[in-house]
Amino acid sequence: MNETSASEILRVVNDMTASFQGTMTDGERATLNARHANDPESAACAAGSREEAMIEFTADALLTLAQDMQSVLDGRRESAYREALDVYYAAEELARQPEHADLTAHVEAMRRAHESEYGYPPPRRTIDAATPERR
Repeated sequence: MNETSASEILRVVNDMTASFQGTMTDGERATLNARHANDPESAACAAGSREEAMIEFTADALLTLAQDMQSVLDGRRESAYREALDVYYAAEELARQPEHADLTAHVEAMRRAHESEYGYPPPRRTIDAATPERR
């Protein structure tokens, strides 16, 4: 890769970064900004030439974008999982009531799906101080 190729790749990475940031929530942006707060502005480069430095900088930019995307996607996956558990817990609770007995099959299907995906049944519901206990 020469300096021109590295410059083109950096342009694409910058465009991808801008596009990706456009999909992020304020909270996701704040999390990434906090994560990068201690990153050095520019690391000392051990490269022997300008071309090697450009290649190293390009590789670092690609790695940072990939890590940022992974971090945001992991957070979204965790959030979706928690929301799915909330739906499961609500359905489980409703299925205990005679007028919602038809939900029992759905709750069982959700339990089997969780077990199939994760290798264990859904975790027991925990009630924290901020969430009023449902009865």
